[in-house]
Amino acid sequence: MVGSEELRTVRSTEEGDGEDDDVLKETRAERQMRRRSHVAAYVTMFIMAVGFSIVLTGVWPYLQQLDESVSKEFLGWVVAANPLGQMLASPLFGFWGNKAGRVRVAFIWSILFFALGNAMYAVLHVFGSTAKYFMVFSRFIVGVSSASVSICRSYIADSTTLKERTMGMSIIAASQAIGFIVGPAIQTALAVGFMQTVDGPNGTFVYVPYDTDLGVWGVRWNMYTAAGWVAVFIGFLNLLLFLPIIFQEHNITQRLVRANDDNAKKYHKPDYPALIGILFVFFIILFVYVLLETLLVPMCLDLYAWHTEFAVTVVGIGLSAAGVFCLFIFGILGVLAKYVDERKILIGMGLIPITLSMLMHFPMGSTYPKMSNCTISYVESNDTHQASFINTTSGALEIMSLAVHKVNDEVKVCDSLGCPPEQEWCTYTPIIEKSQMLAADIVALIGYPTSVTMVQTIFSKMLGPRPQGVLMGVLTSTGSFSRMAGPIFVSYVYTNLGTRWTFGILFVCMIFTIIESFYFFKRQIPCVAIQSPTTEPLQSSE
Repeated sequence: MVGSEELRTVRSTEEGDGEDDDVLKETRAERQMRRRSHVAAYVTMFIMAVGFSIVLTGVWPYLQQLDESVSKEFLGWVVAANPLGQMLASPLFGFWGNKAGRVRVAFIWSILFFALGNAMYAVLHVFGSTAKYFMVFSRFIVGVSSASVSICRSYIADSTTLKERTMGMSIIAASQAIGFIVGPAIQTALAVGFMQTVDGPNGTFVYVPYDTDLGVWGVRWNMYTAAGWVAVFIGFLNLLLFLPIIFQEHNITQRLVRANDDNAKKYHKPDYPALIGILFVFFIILFVYVLLETLLVPMCLDLYAWHTEFAVTVVGIGLSAAGVFCLFIFGILGVLAKYVDERKILIGMGLIPITLSMLMHFPMGSTYPKMSNCTISYVESNDTHQASFINTTSGALEIMSLAVHKVNDEVKVCDSLGCPPEQEWCTYTPIIEKSQMLAADIVALIGYPTSVTMVQTIFSKMLGPRPQGVLMGVLTSTGSFSRMAGPIFVSYVYTNLGTRWTFGILFVCMIFTIIESFYFFKRQIPCVAIQSPTTEPLQSSE
C-alpha cells in the first residue's frame, strides 16, 4: 500500500490556478516527474539553438575556404536554409505530436536529423566543387531537426498550469537564447584552439588556423569542421534525456479537455486576428535578432578592418557576455509578470528598447571605412588561409592581418582588410563607431529576451486549454521565416545599400510593431470558459 503522505495531492494553496486545480491532482512524485520532463524540453530547446548558431560566426570563412569565388549573397542562402527547414517541418511535427498524443518519438527523430545534418557539415570537403551546395543542404537538414522547437513549446504549454506558464515559457525562451549565445562561443573557442604559427616573409612569423587532411575521403580537421562534430556529440547526449527512465510525459491539457467535455464547459474560440498580431511581433523580433547576429562578423570586417579570426573571437566573446546578461533578464521576468501586465512588459521592456537600438545603430560619425587592397606576393607552400603577420624584426610588435591565396607555388598576400570595392556605399557612409555599436547592442539585449518570453506566454494563454501542437508549430514557423528572411535581407540590403538603409528599415518596422501592439492590446488576453463567470484571465487587468 502506498502511504497517505505519498498520495497527498498538490492543491491550490501551493500553486493554485483556479479552474486548473479542479482537474489537476497529482502526488509530489508525479509533480517532480512532470518537472523533470520539462528539463528535457529545456535542454532540447538549448541544443537546437546551438545547432543553428554554432556556425553563424564561422560559416563565412568556412564557405570561402570551400570556394574562394563565393559571394555574400550565397552566404545569405546558407544561413537561411536552416530556418527554411524548420519553417516547413514545424507544423508537421506539431500535428504529429497532437495526433499521437505523445511526443517522445518525434523528439528522437528530430535529434537524429540534427546529428545527420551536422555530420554532413563537418565533412563538406568530401564534396569537392559542389561543397557549397551541400552546405546549404546540411543546414536545411539541421533546420528540419529544429522543428522540435515547436514540440518543446507545445509540451511546456500542455504540461503546465496557467500560473506555471509564464515561468515555463520564460525558461524555454532563455534556453533558446542561451543556445544562440553558446553556439558562437563554441566556434570562438575552436578558433582560438586551432591556431599555430609558421614562418612568413622578411623575418615575420604567421599566425594561421590549424587545418589538416585526415586522409579519409578528403575529410579535413579544422575549427569549422570541429564545430560540426561538437554539434553531433551534444545531439547524441540529448538523446539520452528521452530514455523512458528519464522522460515521462504529463499532459495537463488533455485532462482539462476531457474534464471540460464531461462538464459541458465550452471555451471561446481564439481571437485569430489578435493571434496574427502577436505572430507578427514574433516575426519582427527574431528578424532583428538574427540579422544582428548574422551581420556582426561581416560588419566588423567591413567597418573596422579586422581580420577574420579576430572578428570571430571578439564577436563570440561579446555574444557570450550577452548570454549572461540575458540570463538576468529572463530571471526577473517570471517574478515581474506576477505584478505587471504581460502586455505592458512586452511593449515597455521589449519593443521600445529594440526600437531605440535600431536608431542608435544609425551611422552618425565622420570616419569612413578602409577599403581593401592587394599588394604583396611571396613563395610559400601553405594552403589558402587568412593570416596575421606579426613583424618582430624592428623590435616592436606589429600585427598585419592579411589574406593568403595560393596560386601554384606562389602565394599572393592581399591586404584585404576593410570594405571590398564592390560595396560602393562604404565610400560615402561613415562607420558605426565601436562605442556606439556597443551601447546599441546592450539596449537591444534588454528588449530581445523580454519580447520573446512575453510573446510566447501571451500566445499560449490566448489559445486556452486545447492541444497546442499545431499552433505552436505555426509560431515556430513564423520565427523560422523571420530567421530565413533576416540573412537574405543582410545579403542584399546590407551588401548593396549599406548600414543606413539596413537599420533605417528596421527602425520603421519596429515603429509599426509598437503601433500594432497597441491596436490589439485589449484583445490579447487568456482564453476563458464561456460558462465560467468566476474565472478571471491572468495578467489581463487594464
